[in-house]
Amino acid sequence: MQAAPLDNPRYYLANFDTLIDWVCQCHADLLTEAERATVDAIAHLPDASRALLVRLLMRKGDHFERSQLHYPEIGAIEAASQPLITPLADSATPDGLCRHNVDLTLDEMLALVTLPRLRAAFPELPRSTPKRRMHDAISELLGDVTPRPLLAWLNDPAADTLSVGLGELSRRLSLMFFGNLRQNLSDFVLSELGLLRCETVALSPASRAFTDRWEVDRYLALEQLREDWQQASERLGRTANVELERHWQRIVAALDATPSAAANELHSEPSATPQLTDAHATDGRAIDDRANTWLAQRRDRLRFSLARDAERQGWHQAAARQYACLEDSAYAPRAMPRRVRALELSCDISAAHALASERLARAEITLDEQLALERALPRLCRGLGLPAPRRAKAPTTPQITLTVPDLSTSAADGIHGVERAAAHALATPEAPVFYVENGLIPALFTLLCWEALFTPLPGAFFHAFHTGPADLYRPDFVSRRQAAFEACFTRLKDESYRKVIRERHQQKQGIQAPFVHWELLSEELLNHALDCIPPAHLEACFHHLLANPREHRAGLPDLIQFFPEHSSDRYRLIEVKAPTDRLQDNQRQWLALFARHAIPALECRVQWQSTAEASVDECSRHKAPPAS
Repeated sequence: MQAAPLDNPRYYLANFDTLIDWVCQCHADLLTEAERATVDAIAHLPDASRALLVRLLMRKGDHFERSQLHYPEIGAIEAASQPLITPLADSATPDGLCRHNVDLTLDEMLALVTLPRLRAAFPELPRSTPKRRMHDAISELLGDVTPRPLLAWLNDPAADTLSVGLGELSRRLSLMFFGNLRQNLSDFVLSELGLLRCETVALSPASRAFTDRWEVDRYLALEQLREDWQQASERLGRTANVELERHWQRIVAALDATPSAAANELHSEPSATPQLTDAHATDGRAIDDRANTWLAQRRDRLRFSLARDAERQGWHQAAARQYACLEDSAYAPRAMPRRVRALELSCDISAAHALASERLARAEITLDEQLALERALPRLCRGLGLPAPRRAKAPTTPQITLTVPDLSTSAADGIHGVERAAAHALATPEAPVFYVENGLIPALFTLLCWEALFTPLPGAFFHAFHTGPADLYRPDFVSRRQAAFEACFTRLKDESYRKVIRERHQQKQGIQAPFVHWELLSEELLNHALDCIPPAHLEACFHHLLANPREHRAGLPDLIQFFPEHSSDRYRLIEVKAPTDRLQDNQRQWLALFARHAIPALECRVQWQSTAEASVDECSRHKAPPAS
């Protein structure tokens, strides 16, 4: 599966054919007869018509003015469009792949027409009327703004439009190919340009993203709900109002409905879904929970997002109810502290206290959740007049205070940011400092475990344009590769890890991979890290990363300083904090891990230099520990 060369004038058509062929090869059983008929009709179009259709699919929107379409490799647009507007009986697009001069709403018309043309079409309006006010101005002028063809809106017989008639089918085909709606045909182009280099993974028909049609329907329905809420939020504003809350409630009510029911809930046309068999004759929740944890997780992610938006709007009781629905999901560790907070803000402090106390008593609580709840519990106790609970003393991290020039002074010297200012102050020729933040330890993990990450397991890779396994943040990500990860970690014990990581750094340079930022991971940094960081420290960090890749990929210290001439304590990690900064929970977790495993780390508190004199003594005092 390769992108078409860009010297082919119709490269985009060749890429589209690759997408269609792969879907027909791997997902034909998930298409209805009408959809297959439409795909077959596209394949039998003249090349110029197929090229025009793909060009329109790649553009934003569904409606286009024919006179504004100019593609030299296609030729005469009118001739190429004629087969597209021919009706197709027994297909998913009986009115044709495109429609000619359809009725447009006022908003659709405004999206097509430039401001000068609007002024010419509506000369009664003041010439100072800006585009953003044209909707209200035209509505007031005409009174009747029912949909009509563009030529009727502009009173211009030459205003001729083409509208793509594939509807949901184009999204469905793209989704079945990519396994998401984030990617599109432009990824083929990026690959051909060398801007998107991906690891080669063996693909087969078994690599497909979906195994049942209801899964595609469910994915599209969830995406429709997300988009509908996003559009409503933008349209109605972020301030709490009755209409926005009502819309939120409708979205939530549709979350657990079947795909067609969700579509009806939003007054949109449901997708053409074949009759469910007896095996699937259950509601959407039962199907999700039993047969596809991936879709269940997507639903839970949308629910979590909706609950967060409810919190922001002040709908705290409604937010708490949605967080409660996530109790048995992968989002539980993130949802529980938010649920406690929502109950507190809804003045149900007693329930919030009971919930936090009960959760903290559980043995299987995650560290992320524990830290958040331990921070909330004293506040809840004060609200109820109860004595504050005794908390276990957190491991202490050594601190230093460093005085550096203020940011404007540092920037004038080409040093941007408080972290780089601290690095500049601490570095010496014998003890270099690198600004790495989250770009070193996770990258070393990826280079060591490359084969495990890119193992072609079902549900991990669907196409050639991936940036990593699709299941990276799913709960079973590690368990599905347990033996492979253990084999990788064995290399840390037999000292072969250095050779493996160095070879991967050379062989895989520039290839997209999780946690790797190639521009940061220089050969100098890599060599210092492999020479100075003990393998036991790397293993402890790698296990912590795998415990929760989504959360633990961040929070690592900003700087690393190496002491290659020392016989021990040959490096230290440095978390830099400006005067008003404080540690985040994920940073506290990493620092606690470092304390448990005797990994050298410290917190550097920066103070701005208040005089013109350089604070030489202050800087030199912390540049390096004594040689050992």
